[in-house]
Amino acid sequence: MWIWPDIHMRPEEGVRAHLDLQGGTPHGVLLPIHWGTFNLAPHPWSEPGDGTLAAARAEGTAVALPIPGEPFEPSSDDMPDAPWWRAVARAPQSAAAGAPRACGRKKPATPTAAGPEVAEVG
Repeated sequence: MWIWPDIHMRPEEGVRAHLDLQGGTPHGVLLPIHWGTFNLAPHPWSEPGDGTLAAARAEGTAVALPIPGEPFEPSSDDMPDAPWWRAVARAPQSAAAGAPRACGRKKPATPTAAGPEVAEVG
C-alpha cells in the first residue's frame, strides 16, 4: 500500500493550504517545515524546495526558505528565499538525466534491489 499522499502534502498543496488559511489572499510568509534535512521520499531530495518555490511564486505569496537552523525574522525585508539546496544537492547516481520522476503521488514502477534512490548531500 502506498500511503505517501495520505501523510504529506505536495508543494502545491502546501501553498494552497497556506492561502486557504489566509482566506485566499496572499499575505504573510509561508515557512515550509521538515524538508531538506534528510532523504526518505521516492522523489529527488531537492524537489520539495523547487516545487514550493515555484508554487509560491506562481501564487504571489512570500516564502521563507532558510538553510536548516538559520534564524530569520518573518517581518524582515531580507527574507531567505534563495534556493540554497541547489548548491549542495547532487543528482542520484542511477537517475537518467532529465528523466521524469514520481513526486509523491505514485509508487515507483519497479523498486531497485538497492532500494530507493538517495541524493548525496555535502
